[in-house]
Amino acid sequence: MILGTVLNERYKIIRYIGGGGMANVYLGEDLILNREVALKVLKPEYSNNAEFIERFRREAESAISLSNDHIVNIFDVGKEDETYYMVMEYIDGMTLKEYIHHKGSVSTQEAVAIMLQLTDAINHAHDNGIIHRDIKPQNILMNQTGAVKITDFGIARALSSTSFTKTNDVMGSVHYLSPEQARGGVATKKSDIYSLGIVFYELLTGRMPFSGESAVSVALKHMQTDTPFVRSFDESIPQSVENVVLKSTVKNPLHRYQTIDELEADLQTVLHADRSDEARYVPPVEVGEETKAIPAIKDQAQFTSTNKEETLLMNKHNKEDRPPKKSKKWIAFVTSGIILAIASIVIALFVLPGLFMPNDVTVPDMEGYTYEEAVTELSNLGLEVERDSVFSDEMEEGYVLRSSPRANSSVKEGSLVTLVTSLGQEKIEFPDYIGSDFEETRRYLESNGYREVISYGRESDRPEGEIIGQVQPDPGEEIIPEETRVIFDVSLGPPTVSLSSFAGWSLEAVQEYIRDNNLTLSINEENSDEVPEGRIIRQNPSPNTELQEGENVTIYVSEGPDLQPQTREISLTVEYNDDLDEDTAEDEESDEDSEEESEEESEESEPQGQEVQIFIDDMENDMNEPAFEDTIFEDTTYTFEVTIEPEESASYRVLRDGEVYQQETIDYD
Repeated sequence: MILGTVLNERYKIIRYIGGGGMANVYLGEDLILNREVALKVLKPEYSNNAEFIERFRREAESAISLSNDHIVNIFDVGKEDETYYMVMEYIDGMTLKEYIHHKGSVSTQEAVAIMLQLTDAINHAHDNGIIHRDIKPQNILMNQTGAVKITDFGIARALSSTSFTKTNDVMGSVHYLSPEQARGGVATKKSDIYSLGIVFYELLTGRMPFSGESAVSVALKHMQTDTPFVRSFDESIPQSVENVVLKSTVKNPLHRYQTIDELEADLQTVLHADRSDEARYVPPVEVGEETKAIPAIKDQAQFTSTNKEETLLMNKHNKEDRPPKKSKKWIAFVTSGIILAIASIVIALFVLPGLFMPNDVTVPDMEGYTYEEAVTELSNLGLEVERDSVFSDEMEEGYVLRSSPRANSSVKEGSLVTLVTSLGQEKIEFPDYIGSDFEETRRYLESNGYREVISYGRESDRPEGEIIGQVQPDPGEEIIPEETRVIFDVSLGPPTVSLSSFAGWSLEAVQEYIRDNNLTLSINEENSDEVPEGRIIRQNPSPNTELQEGENVTIYVSEGPDLQPQTREISLTVEYNDDLDEDTAEDEESDEDSEEESEEESEESEPQGQEVQIFIDDMENDMNEPAFEDTIFEDTTYTFEVTIEPEESASYRVLRDGEVYQQETIDYD
């Protein structure tokens, strides 16, 4: 397909994702619903056979009816020109095969979790009369969260009903093929169980149980060789887990799990402690089974090998099995006999079927009949019957729920019809959930149809949310989930303290309260204009919060108002000292001039300057250096400011000609 192509004016092809033998897969866009989809487009070589196309369409539409969290949704099936396609849910992730290849193997717990998702999906399909027939990790998608989804339901059945074969291209991938399919027999629900067992084996070991150089050699191993023990690769795997693999992959379908329900139930308890000492599962041995011949593969074309070495090996094996050579006459006699036998086989295979072709029969609707009545009815129509039973809430035990093929389907005389009969409502043993998380348990029980799940809180030393008591039903009691009301006692955790309000308390009172209630305390301080110093302003957590022992409480203690520095303006007058000036003048006169000259000069002399220094000690100044210096010749007034720190003091000192003229200390108001 050309990228950008729009199918039926709706589905735009964005990019190639991958493909297999039958189809290519593209990321597409649904232009109407504006969402990403996966487009599976059949390859051209499969679009010209009317039988294949009809079966593909019918089975794809059947798959659309499936609705399960672990099955890829099919939204639409369409055709444009000679292009047939399916529109499916787009899963952003990888195949399970890629995941196993990336990890090598997965943990036992993860493998069981994946298998429970797969059995849930196949169980839903079987309930709807659909057998997958092609379960393998390549057909299982895993999204970013680890959830898995199965795909290719429709194509699987369509291909199984056609005559298309390709060399080494075996339907259902031979590595996961059940023995009955390998022999050319009809696939049943137990064939899906076998394939799931092989997938489980691969999850646990990171490898496939059987390998070979060709499809034929692998198929023969599925028919003839017991499944290897997973514990031989990893002894830490519990025996109970290995037993699930062994019971799923028994050669005889009669000895496998009878239904997917039975397999799923086993998986749900496989890791329980009470199964730790389980013995290894050994299938029953039928009388004469040790020497029973393996039936031949019906459709050898499905397993045609192109491996020359294998062909030579098989020819060599055949030659070794032949008796010693006889005379030429004996050879001629044997040859003519072989020719006659081949001619008989050709007539039997190609001439007689045309003369004695079985008639078409419409499968009647047997729902509501007893099993015996249905068997009589189907036998009269020339059909073979097998029985499968499931639990049912709607139908009484022993009555037919449905058939496979479904009612009104057209089949040939002699075809096998499976009648699914009711076992009545299923009762299960209620587990012991003490010690489990309540929320997880509640979600699990509600998703499994329990009528109601209730909890009663109880204080205890166990973690909060843990189930500490099972009021009803009792562990081990046989119940029907849909009719059961479940009640648990759930831990509220250790006893709690309802925190008091500390507003206005003293620090000492709070500390005593914290000690008495086995709590811890953090103390912070901050200013407050409203709350007196030393009292509690606020707290965290808030009052009435339920606290457990050892939890921390933070309090904020008032430091009183947020005080700011104060500025004071100082104004003072430094007087000029005349006496000091006259004394100085007289001294000078006596030293320099006579008395007559001194008197004359004294009348003519000017006043002497006096030095003034002002020292300030406040937020911005200290007494080491004068803040102001001046020389005065008369009384002079000075104005200056002092800045006082909160709750501190400031001071100043005035010197006149080196002597203290005035000083003062000013306190913070």
